[in-house]
Amino acid sequence: MFAKRIFRRIIPANFRKVIRNFWILSEEYGQRKSISTWKCIDKEGNAIPWYTYPTIEYLAGLDFSGSKILEFGSGASSIWWARRAESVLAVEHDKEWFATSARNVVANLKIILAENESDYLVAATGEKFDVVIIDGIHRHRCAESVSDILAADGLVILDNSDWHPETAKYLREKHDFLQVDFHGFGPINNYTWTTSLFFSRSFLYRPSADRLPGYAIGALKLLADDQYPVAATARQ
Repeated sequence: MFAKRIFRRIIPANFRKVIRNFWILSEEYGQRKSISTWKCIDKEGNAIPWYTYPTIEYLAGLDFSGSKILEFGSGASSIWWARRAESVLAVEHDKEWFATSARNVVANLKIILAENESDYLVAATGEKFDVVIIDGIHRHRCAESVSDILAADGLVILDNSDWHPETAKYLREKHDFLQVDFHGFGPINNYTWTTSLFFSRSFLYRPSADRLPGYAIGALKLLADDQYPVAATARQ
């Protein structure tokens, strides 16, 4: 307690906020651990997608337990989705990375190796998926295949969408999807980027918990009764 008082006296309040913000990103989100291990993991070492943190938190708040997931690209995200969905099919083009990903296969996760473009794009032909994730190679071509593989009330996730604006435009305009961009930091990287979600107009998923929105990592948990807004929260 004495040391804490000395710290508060020596360190200006504005700089303490900077330190607190750094701590939340580095330790609470687990970014320092993900950078040091070069793995997409949270602070507990659990696999998480290589999306922006705001995307991960949003998706974690929805119930995908009855959903079929298709990933163009495989990795830690495949494990993360397998923990939440009915089934996951991941398509991977890189033989070495496929061998790494295949070591983590669980009962409801299947990973397919498709080294050439034609095999990659037709790997999921004939099936319908509730969520299609475009996070590998041939991203625009994958977006063009969405009509044949996405359920009518489905969701498309395009990672690094700020690098693929034409693909985002295609999904938004061709399918009349509602585009929501999640900018921010994420695992491993020392820069921000954008993961975009494209919602069909009939998309309707239930929350994974009783409360939505839940508290974000590092949030002030001050609102005890949703009937009464707490205007002072932002000033804390």
